[in-house]
Amino acid sequence: MSESTILKTKRDGVLKLSDNGAANEYTVSYEAGDLSIAIPGPSVISPLDRGSLGSPPSLRYSDDAPITGNFTAFLRDLGDATYATLSEIITQTGDVGDNWVSTMGTDGEVFTLDLEWTISGTVHGDASDHVLSLSHCVVSGSLSEGDPDQISISFTSYSVYPSAVT
Repeated sequence: MSESTILKTKRDGVLKLSDNGAANEYTVSYEAGDLSIAIPGPSVISPLDRGSLGSPPSLRYSDDAPITGNFTAFLRDLGDATYATLSEIITQTGDVGDNWVSTMGTDGEVFTLDLEWTISGTVHGDASDHVLSLSHCVVSGSLSEGDPDQISISFTSYSVYPSAVT
C-alpha cells in the first residue's frame, strides 16, 4: 500500500508513557496537541583537507545524539497514592514513585520511561494506525498557572532513532 493521502492533525494523536514491560501506563489527556520531537541521528564530521571540504567531502559518522522532545498538557491533578498523574511522572512520587519501574530495570540508577505516539489511521481509511515509539526517556517538566494551568513536559530518549515507526 502507498503512503496515506489523509493529512494527520493533532486530533488524531495519542501520547502514552509506560514503565518497564508496560506494567504501568499513563495516557496523556487534556493536552494542547503540540508534541515536538527532534531526531538528530548520529553526528557527522567532515575533516578538512588543508582547510577545504574537498570534492567529494570526507564525511564520517561520529557520536550518536539522543532524541529530544516536548509537549504541554492542562494540569488536572498533582498527585495521589492510588493513581498516576503527569506531575508524579516528573517528580517520581505517589503512585509512580511507589509502583512504576524504570525501563532501565529495578537496578537502573536513572528513571526512564517509554513514550508512544499513536496517530489514528484506520478511522481515515488507512490500513493501520501509525505508531512512533521512543525508549528510555528521561522526563522532566514544569508547572505554570494560567487559564487553564499547564504542565510542560520535556524528554530525552537515549536512542538514536525511534524503535518502531509503523
